[in-house]
Amino acid sequence: MGALGAAISGLQSSQKWLDVISNNVSNSQTVAYKQGRLTFSDMISEGLRSPSGPNSTANLGGINPTQLGLGVTVGSIQTIMKQGALQTTGNVSDVAINGTGFLTVDKGAQTVYTRAGNLTFDQQGNLVTTDGGLVQGWSATYTRLPIGGPGPGMTAITGPVVDTTNTSAVGNIMIPNNLVLAPKATSNQTNPAIKNEGIILKGNLDVNTVINVNPGGYGTPGFVPDATSTAVVYDTLGGAHTILFSFEKTALTGTWTWYANDITGGVPPIVGNQVTGGTGALLFNPDGSLTSNGTPGLNPAISLTAPLNITNGAIAPQAITVNFGTDDTASATGIGLRDGMTSDFGNGSTNSLGIYTPVQTVYTAFIDGYPEGTLQGISFNQTGGVDARFSNGQTIEVAKLALTKFDNQDGLERIGGNYFQKNANTGLGQIGTAGSNGFGTLSGGALEASNVDLTVELTNMILAQRMFESNARVVTAADRVLDTLVNLGR
Repeated sequence: MGALGAAISGLQSSQKWLDVISNNVSNSQTVAYKQGRLTFSDMISEGLRSPSGPNSTANLGGINPTQLGLGVTVGSIQTIMKQGALQTTGNVSDVAINGTGFLTVDKGAQTVYTRAGNLTFDQQGNLVTTDGGLVQGWSATYTRLPIGGPGPGMTAITGPVVDTTNTSAVGNIMIPNNLVLAPKATSNQTNPAIKNEGIILKGNLDVNTVINVNPGGYGTPGFVPDATSTAVVYDTLGGAHTILFSFEKTALTGTWTWYANDITGGVPPIVGNQVTGGTGALLFNPDGSLTSNGTPGLNPAISLTAPLNITNGAIAPQAITVNFGTDDTASATGIGLRDGMTSDFGNGSTNSLGIYTPVQTVYTAFIDGYPEGTLQGISFNQTGGVDARFSNGQTIEVAKLALTKFDNQDGLERIGGNYFQKNANTGLGQIGTAGSNGFGTLSGGALEASNVDLTVELTNMILAQRMFESNARVVTAADRVLDTLVNLGR
């Protein structure tokens, strides 16, 4: 009987549906698990009467086919790659992908792919999955420091993260636990357009300041600066030096003089501690913008020299740029850009005797350079970079995760352990970085949750159960019919 065969196919198919549902429910808390969805397809039908077209000669109309269905089968079991919710964990080595892409992992001799970002570091500093798969990406260059040198027995960064467009350079991500960041000397950059090197001073020198009565700097008896600012700079060994910048007004026409003295360790700003090249003129336009800093179109440089300033074996002399802003000559418009020092009206006050007390707002806006730093911790940024935080306050991107996306990601095969593998129907896969070329972004300290909706799955479970029960009733009915036929022959 056809009914019996169709009912049996219904029982088998509903059982497969329950298998898929149970797998979804059991993985509802699995990190980044992707839901499976079963679809049905009817089985080939038995033709009871063939179709025919209209026959005007016989005066007959067309006849539709008469077919008897033979049951149901599983059409497909799809992997639904819908985005799962992002859940904050606070664990620094966790990472969640928000959008397209998979983490690329080397596991034995096979490259596999996963969305599960519950990662950790092994004893050697390799970034690994929970079962030891090696996460792939690009890393900085490291060099083991010699015993007896700075940071003995440590590992230093000696090169930036390699070109992330070079897919052949993808390899294991490894961050040594004993990583140190070598010191960086404060820079000498004569181009005033460069705003991330040397010393940058900003603020306002009050135009109403009276001419200094004892000009000439700290070598002049009774000298009192009209404004000051300090900057801590670093030599090539990471030694810190405190520089005091002092300013005096020397003319009513917007002319000021600046001085630089080394006051490291609380040494007073005396003549002998004036830094080489540590004096110059600042000229201002009527609108308060910078006309010249004494070297039109260039930034002046102070120079740390031995033995006064450097006694620890660092390179000397060391030139350090002092950027007061873009003056008339360096500006493309021929007018100072007001991006550094200005000389405008301040917020000073005048007392009952008519004596004006100016307010100066000079400050050190930027200093590059830093001492040696040891690794304090890591975090992931949105573009997949691994940011290393050091004890000297610096944060350096030391690695970058490699993501892979596929033309047909729904065709990826599950191989267990939250891994997928590619095949002939997925495409070769494109390697790239988060946030570029259609790849999703990354969230550090978070994980992607399973995309299983338990409400839907439990509802489907009821439907699958009803489907199974209904087909079982058909089997029972067919059995009774067969029993009746057998009894007819008795």
